[in-house]
Amino acid sequence: MIKFFRKIRQNMIKDNKVIKYFLYAIGEIILVVIGILIALSINNSNELKKTRIAEKVYLKEIKSDLIQDTLLLSQVIKDHKWRIAQLMSQDTTIDFIFEEIIGKLPKVEGVSQLEYIFFTDRKFRPKIGTYNSMISEGKSNIISNRELFSNIQNIYELRVQNIITIGEDVLNRSIQLRNKYAYEIKYGDFGSPIKITDKRILADFYISSRLLNYYTRQSVLLKKDITELIEQIDNEYHSIE
Repeated sequence: MIKFFRKIRQNMIKDNKVIKYFLYAIGEIILVVIGILIALSINNSNELKKTRIAEKVYLKEIKSDLIQDTLLLSQVIKDHKWRIAQLMSQDTTIDFIFEEIIGKLPKVEGVSQLEYIFFTDRKFRPKIGTYNSMISEGKSNIISNRELFSNIQNIYELRVQNIITIGEDVLNRSIQLRNKYAYEIKYGDFGSPIKITDKRILADFYISSRLLNYYTRQSVLLKKDITELIEQIDNEYHSIE
């Protein structure tokens, strides 16, 4: 094809058809430009398709992580509601101010084990690997729906970090109380069920119950928001062609 056009061009020059040659040359340039534009369009289309495929992969993995987070939050909520119920069963003056958020507490007869109430490692440990990987690799723009990305970012960088901090406070207080009442835990008669009358312990129950109330309330609210985010991700995933 190139040899054919070259032969035509040489014949035009040879026959001194300058005007026709210039018109032909312009036409040839236009054809080359069109060819380049078509090639770029195809390349851009292929790159966009690859980007959308990668976006769906990230959305699917983030959704999977968030589902695991809701399951863990359910366990955390269940465990702490039981602990709150035991704390409150010892002191009826404790105000349960967040019942409308976390729901009704289980019924308990007394303290099953003093150490368990004061110390537990049941806290929220989110799965943040996919999100962190996306951010560290500079691929946050891969999620085309920026409102959705903003919601994901808010969950991971604000809400999740907030509840992690609260969980650390709960755990630190539990460790402090376990050390404070080491003698009572080891030698005291705190079998199940039993009613505690020691005012020192009851005072610490009061503080612990309020902290656990707050932690459990935030866990319930976070689970609700994550569930809504999962639905948003699912809708966006199926809208991507």
